[in-house]
Amino acid sequence: MNDRLKDFAQCSKRAFANTISNVKKSYILLLFLLLQSVFESFKSTGFMGGNYIGGIILYLIDVLIYCFIAQSLRSLVIYSNSGKKSVDSSVSNFFYLSINAMFSVYIINLFVDILTRGLSGNLYFVLMIAMKFLLSAVLEFVYIQQYYGFDIVIQSAKFVINNILIWGVYSLIYVILESFILRYLAFYRMSMGMEAFEIILLTLFNTFFLLFKGHLFKILNGHSYRQRKFMRG
Repeated sequence: MNDRLKDFAQCSKRAFANTISNVKKSYILLLFLLLQSVFESFKSTGFMGGNYIGGIILYLIDVLIYCFIAQSLRSLVIYSNSGKKSVDSSVSNFFYLSINAMFSVYIINLFVDILTRGLSGNLYFVLMIAMKFLLSAVLEFVYIQQYYGFDIVIQSAKFVINNILIWGVYSLIYVILESFILRYLAFYRMSMGMEAFEIILLTLFNTFFLLFKGHLFKILNGHSYRQRKFMRG
């Protein structure tokens, strides 16, 4: 157990240090995360109604924003640069990967939604948190491993379970806090005062945590616990 705690501390320290070194270069990422936060707020108002065409348009906008976020994160986490020179290649690099990943996640969420109909709001919220927790490595598998198709949700769940003592702790914190912030966004809708604060909070929160998750994923996916233990001596 002592070595597990040592491993947790060492991996956390490395991921945190790498995140801090990237924060000052993350203005492109922050810009697209701000756009995503504003878009989430608009979606919560139902401004395009509940029609089929509107749903497809919202979905495609989501995918496009996801492409720019994935490219920005790849530039920062893999190459340690801001990504401003690769912004124009975001869609060509990640559209196919993103639309496959988001569709796979959508199918899983739809399946859970069907199974949980009739449950209380709080129980449904807990189950959705659990699902987000298992799918919390999907974004990293998209822009670091460049997986596509339904296999990405299986790989994410396996990764989370295999790294439950390190990734699991931070992922659970991230999923719970993000879900609460999104809940408040939906609650405040377009009341500008408090909602503006929630949007800025969500953007800053996601900028730091997505960078941290990316660096932590690189560490955990690059070397197993046994390999890290061997390297510690």
